[in-house]
Amino acid sequence: MYKNTHDHEQRRTTTRAPSPVRELVSKYVNCNLTETQIKNLLVVDCPSTSIPRNQLSNLINYTRRKNNPDIFSVYDFNQWCINHSYDENSLHSTFIPYYYINDINDIFVLFATKQLLKDAQSSTLLQVDATYKLTWNELPLLVFGSSDVDRHFRPFGVALISSDETSTCYIDLFKQLKLISTQENQREYVVNYVMADGAPGITSAQKEVFPQARRLMCWAHVARKCREHRKLVPTEKWKQIDIDIHNLQLCFSDNIFSHGTNLLMKKWSTDPLIQQFQSYFFNQWIETLPLWYEGAAINMPLTNNGCKSLNFIIKKKYTMRNKLHLSSFLPKIEQMLNDWSAASSSNVFVSKPSISSDLELCAFKWSNNIDKLAVLHWFDSWYIVPSSNSLITPAVWLQMYQLQRWSSFDGLVIWLKSCRLVSPLFSCTCPTGLKYYVCKHSVGLAMMLNQYEVNDKTRLQLL
Repeated sequence: MYKNTHDHEQRRTTTRAPSPVRELVSKYVNCNLTETQIKNLLVVDCPSTSIPRNQLSNLINYTRRKNNPDIFSVYDFNQWCINHSYDENSLHSTFIPYYYINDINDIFVLFATKQLLKDAQSSTLLQVDATYKLTWNELPLLVFGSSDVDRHFRPFGVALISSDETSTCYIDLFKQLKLISTQENQREYVVNYVMADGAPGITSAQKEVFPQARRLMCWAHVARKCREHRKLVPTEKWKQIDIDIHNLQLCFSDNIFSHGTNLLMKKWSTDPLIQQFQSYFFNQWIETLPLWYEGAAINMPLTNNGCKSLNFIIKKKYTMRNKLHLSSFLPKIEQMLNDWSAASSSNVFVSKPSISSDLELCAFKWSNNIDKLAVLHWFDSWYIVPSSNSLITPAVWLQMYQLQRWSSFDGLVIWLKSCRLVSPLFSCTCPTGLKYYVCKHSVGLAMMLNQYEVNDKTRLQLL
């Protein structure tokens, strides 16, 4: 056989995926499809080609990393952080104000933008939550920020950490946030409330860095955990217990909650079949983490749902529910911080609750239907109005409130539901007012007192 003659049949067989498959995978990755979606499309587009599952996963991950920064070592990651230093001329560029990367088990990297840090001075509430399953290395991501009075969560930044099982990462986060927010905004960063789930590390960090703050507990988390423990009581008794807990959550002051818990424990103690649940509830949600009732922070969210919903968006929009290599994940962090920062600059941090036209109409109807003589002026801007199913007159209700003497938990619940303590356009103790900071009572009372004018008066004109 001559030297320049090629025998193509003697070529070694390759184990890599065929070219059409590689091209399709590249196309699908550029469309931000998930691994499952890519696999399903390949079955349709290349039905005759069979690729081992591991090989296809490796190909997808390789394609995702191909045009991203090479992050394969501690040195690479450190260099990436150095290259993302503070830029005073850019509002929306991601920068790393603080980090340490010693090994995979000792990482803390804080990401922020100038614009996002501006929002930190708009609220004394700090919400924190961790999200997982974002990277190959199983590094948790801390998301932190606050909610405005329209209950829109406003992120301040994120932190990539090695573990959230101790207080160390939260202490680092709180200290650095306090420092950089003060430096960036030329004003002390004040935190009066820290909202999170029941992680002990967050509680320890709050006590160390923000000792004056109240450690709020997410009410949705409390309700879910209680329901997970309903097996401790007979099935037929759980419904009433659940109702009792929800009624207790509507206590609008510390003193009322304290009385409520004592009365509820007294009520439950008469039934030996629920004492195991009673012990769990008292130890966990009265002794350890009690600040989950509405009165713990008036006009503040008592759930961490806003923060958790952002975690859902991170997975749905940015990682596409895939675990990414760091080289792929870091650009995603830059992208999402840039998106959040741009949105923050175009949407101000709302400090007064919005009043919709539907609420105006509802408040107008209420103000027309309420017996004006039944409205009791207490002092200053505070009034007491009867509820639609009131069993106690405002005068008696106020007397009971001042004395704070209730004979039973059920009696306390009747009292809570009979009247509302209202300050026009500011506060109301009805469930809607406590959870949404504005309701028909506070707006309707303002209408009655000529403190509020309807925007579209044609909605109130009868035909």
